[in-house]
Amino acid sequence: MLNFGLEDLRIVSPKFSLDNEKILPLAAGADIVVRNTKVYDSFEDSVKDINFLIAFTARKRTFTKITTDIPKAIIEINKNIQSNNQVGLVFGPENSGLNNRHLTLVDRIISIKTNQLFSSINLSHSVILFCYEWFIRVEMKKKSFVEKKIENKTLATKEELLNFFLQLEKKLEKSGFIKTDERKLTITSKLRNIFNRIDLTKNEILTLMGIINSIERKK
Repeated sequence: MLNFGLEDLRIVSPKFSLDNEKILPLAAGADIVVRNTKVYDSFEDSVKDINFLIAFTARKRTFTKITTDIPKAIIEINKNIQSNNQVGLVFGPENSGLNNRHLTLVDRIISIKTNQLFSSINLSHSVILFCYEWFIRVEMKKKSFVEKKIENKTLATKEELLNFFLQLEKKLEKSGFIKTDERKLTITSKLRNIFNRIDLTKNEILTLMGIINSIERKK
């Protein structure tokens, strides 16, 4: 990360302690990254302050998500940074990757194109591929990167989205639309994926909450 100008690292439920004296020597001089790494107990907690979230996954999913490649994603990331949105990249565990529930909070999915006969790449490869592309296209301001002026658009944070999802899910349970735990998981996952494809702003979340509360009051 540090080789390419990136320093903010977050880890969810690591199987090791960052205070372990063996870690710093392995960082090979990137002490600042290790010392400033934030550790979280859950994925949801780790992305609460994030407005725009991109995940790396190679597995095909049954739900619809906007899929992009690294160069296009970098353009979107830079636009969001210009709009003062917090941007996060999500990489799953080496052995299992990201599950479907994780991806309900994701705005975009990056799929790295590889040889179909030998498509598997490990976690470190995915990270370095993105970091390198980011460095040459943004940090070094290559001519191939086209920066456009855009209208400032402050997206809702993942915490605000989660609060909206929870309120909506409670209303649906109360109305009887969600009747079983199995149906709840299916419906809530679909709803989260639908709303996350829209890139909702803070004001739009407040409007949706107002609509939901208004409908309930009129019953």
